[in-house]
Amino acid sequence: MAFKKVVVKLHNILNDNTGDDPGDALEVYGRFDATRLAFNPGIGELVPLASFNLFDRSGGNPQDIVEGTAFVVENSAELDIFNEEYLQITGNVWDQDDTSPNDQLGSIDIRIPFNSIATGLVQMPVFEESNQRVVVKMSTTVTAQG
Repeated sequence: MAFKKVVVKLHNILNDNTGDDPGDALEVYGRFDATRLAFNPGIGELVPLASFNLFDRSGGNPQDIVEGTAFVVENSAELDIFNEEYLQITGNVWDQDDTSPNDQLGSIDIRIPFNSIATGLVQMPVFEESNQRVVVKMSTTVTAQG
């Protein structure tokens, strides 16, 4: 059976624009995961087979990121993905606010089929709410295949 050994790496989270947030930083929190998915014909759905957390910060412990700079994460996970399976990347990013409800900057649910998994940057959306923007840099590296 065909397989790919894939390393998924979350490199950094960049504060592209603090916007109307007080001060010169965003207080970022959220979570990013990489998951191996397979179709289960018994229930007719994709199900997780293995999942790895790459970033997890709660609203009680946000990361201050000054505008124009990146918080370096450099966390990675290695997954063995087989033919007819998927690599799923999920995540969400929030900005902690002291005086108003927290701002959800965005969320993702990317599913990459086996044949499309390749070495390179993962096309991530710009996470944005109003004029606050965060850019996430993530990559995949196929280290072996057969």
